[in-house]
Amino acid sequence: MTRIAVLLDFDGTVTTINVLDSLYEKFAGPSFRTHMERWQRSEISTMEEIEQVFKTVKATRQEMEAFLRTVQLDPGFISLLFFCRERDYPFAIVSDGLRWYIDYVLGIYSICISAVYASEIKFVDGGFRFDYPWFDPAYPMRSTAKPVIVKDYQRRGYKVVFVGDGLSDVDAAGVADIVYAKDILLQETIARGIVVKEFHDLHDVYKDL
Repeated sequence: MTRIAVLLDFDGTVTTINVLDSLYEKFAGPSFRTHMERWQRSEISTMEEIEQVFKTVKATRQEMEAFLRTVQLDPGFISLLFFCRERDYPFAIVSDGLRWYIDYVLGIYSICISAVYASEIKFVDGGFRFDYPWFDPAYPMRSTAKPVIVKDYQRRGYKVVFVGDGLSDVDAAGVADIVYAKDILLQETIARGIVVKEFHDLHDVYKDL
């Protein structure tokens, strides 16, 4: 019997919006767009983008978490999660964002996922400090080396299903066994000749699996 592991991006995949970009738009100074555009052109890394943008954030943790309480999950997420749990498929979130808001948003819905691969933010007096436990120098532009994580599951004998929507998912899509893609990831994988399955929301992934 094939052993399957399901790995999902978070921003714009598990959620209906890109949470990190929305935090920038709501709480960062006007220069955040310049940093985002430079990241999109691969002129700066995710780490540089996060740290430069958060230097302009004056909001408190409480103010940002009040916004996080408005974030909605993809309508098919719960079905997909319980489908995997019923079959004992490992289920992980693999994000180029911050674990703080991932855990917070999931907690609103009383969901706990132990396998969350993302960067860490620490709220300190006068600002923020960041740690990147899943960084790998083989992928210097990303705070979380998603293909390294995919390959780790494969080494453990799993056929990896990867689901994503953005630029930070492209490398993982190149090594996963089955890929579900939408938005920018769909465009980029088609351009690179990577075979993927298009999805609109996670109900599509759930039904296909």
